[in-house]
Order: sequence, then structure tokens, then C-alpha cells
Amino acid sequence: MGTSQTLYINLFTEDKIHVLKEFLHACADEICGRPGPTYSKFVNGMDWSREEYEETYKLISMLLRNPSSLHLIEEKMPQEYHELPEQIQQNILSCLKVRREQLVDALSEDYSREKHDTVTDFDWRLKLVMGSSKLAALREPLLQLDLTVESKESRQILGLELNKDELDTFMNAMESIVQ
Repeated sequence: MGTSQTLYINLFTEDKIHVLKEFLHACADEICGRPGPTYSKFVNGMDWSREEYEETYKLISMLLRNPSSLHLIEEKMPQEYHELPEQIQQNILSCLKVRREQLVDALSEDYSREKHDTVTDFDWRLKLVMGSSKLAALREPLLQLDLTVESKESRQILGLELNKDELDTFMNAMESIVQ
């Protein structure tokens, strides 16, 4: 495989292992929503051509995004992982061990956003209703809750107005979802 040969030539030497580790963590950062690796950042440390960088980036990103890689069991790793030199495999596994929880969270969130509507933000206001046309002295607290819900195609704000009992029911439902 051409990509594993490129990795073997450029990353197998002991003096460039620190660059490999930095590259692996930069790819993990990108998956987790932070700035990822750039060609300009790694070109001097690795002497990569643009094509070699792109191939390496695609391979590492694919390995880190693959759910079977997150089991941290070598037998479950993708075939591309097994085609790499032992030293590179160990560095990938080491990065996965350190960043596993962050990667699982980021990939789960990406999957959830892809498949389901997701609450991305909320805003609330507390109001005290002093009276109504039915009762002169009501004095009932009401919570106005705006939930920002995003799907693949749209973004909408769902407005709720809840009294204390409705708020308790809503909170219990949300707690059961989280658990």
C-alpha cells in the first residue's frame, strides 16, 4: 500500500517520532472540534509533499474516526492499521488510549447530529404572574424556556412556558434521557 510505505519512510525513524505524535494529536483535536493539522505546520518537520501529507492525513483521520479503533484491541483494528510498521501502530494506539474518551464523545455527538434533532443551546426567563382574568391574586412563577434545536436542514427555537409542576416533569424527563 502506497500510504503505509509513505508513513514507513517518513515516520519510522526515531528522530521524527515526536512529529508523528504531534500529528496524531492534531488529527484528534480536529475530530474533537478544535483546529487540526495543516500542511504548513508539518511540512518542515517531515519533508512531505502535499500528496504525501494528504494521504497520511486521510489515513490517520480514518483510523481515529473508526469506531472499531476505539476498542483499543489490536484484533479489532482496521486492516490499514495492521499494514503500518509496529512503531507507528504503537504510537497510534498510545494516542487512542490518551484521547479515547474525547474521541468517543465527539464522534457520538457527530453521529447524533447527523441522525437526530439536537438541542444546541437554551435561554430561560423566570416570570411571576401576579394575576389573571380568572384569579386576581395568582402569584404563580412561570419559566419561559427557549430551546435551540438543530437538524441537518434547519435550526429552530422551541419556546416553552412551564409552571412549577410542568418544570418538575420536564426536568425528570431530561434526567432520564441523560442517564
